Amino acid sequence: MSKAKLNGEGRVSEFLSSFGLRVERFTEAEMQHRTPDFRVFANNELAFYCEVKTTQEDEWLDKQLAVAAPLTLVGGSRPDPTDNRVSGHVHSAVRQFDAVNPLMDHPNVLAIVNGDDGAGFTDLIQVLTGDVYCDSGGVIPMFRKYSEGRIREEKLRIRLYLWFNEWKPGDPQKLFPEFHAVHHAGLCRYLRVDPAAMKRLPTYHLQRFRRIGR
Repeated sequence: MSKAKLNGEGRVSEFLSSFGLRVERFTEAEMQHRTPDFRVFANNELAFYCEVKTTQEDEWLDKQLAVAAPLTLVGGSRPDPTDNRVSGHVHSAVRQFDAVNPLMDHPNVLAIVNGDDGAGFTDLIQVLTGDVYCDSGGVIPMFRKYSEGRIREEKLRIRLYLWFNEWKPGDPQKLFPEFHAVHHAGLCRYLRVDPAAMKRLPTYHLQRFRRIGR
């Protein structure tokens, strides 16, 4: 396991423990099969499952420069690495959650610990909703190839997204998809979040997202 992954898991575990929750890793025997990173307990009862994904700064251009001859142009076009990465995190996490929680008896929580200063919480929002939210209040559907692609149904199986920036201490930014009233209420209670303090995003169709933090 990479150092970044260990550090990311440690930070998420510390955050959850600060609310009196007990974070428990799966056993080695259980991890012979696909699992998320943690079971999380409240008062000795299983509260939710949590998977941690870590990301580092994109080194695609740096690697090209390192091997290029002097005065050689490098680079080129490619799909946006941040949006692909976020979509990949969701896809991978859902497969891990489904291995232990196929009937969604408990909420699934995806925590992303971001080490790329070129990426941010807005990238997560754009990938999940497909929309860009302008300061003027306008909504532009620029990212539907991600939101309506392979994660179209998968993203509905995650009840809370936590976004940590590696270089920024303190609580993560939070995105609550309100797809299940009981799960939503439970997660707000466990993390001591007042639903009235959330900002609702004007998303498409019947999907509803609320966010905490900028």
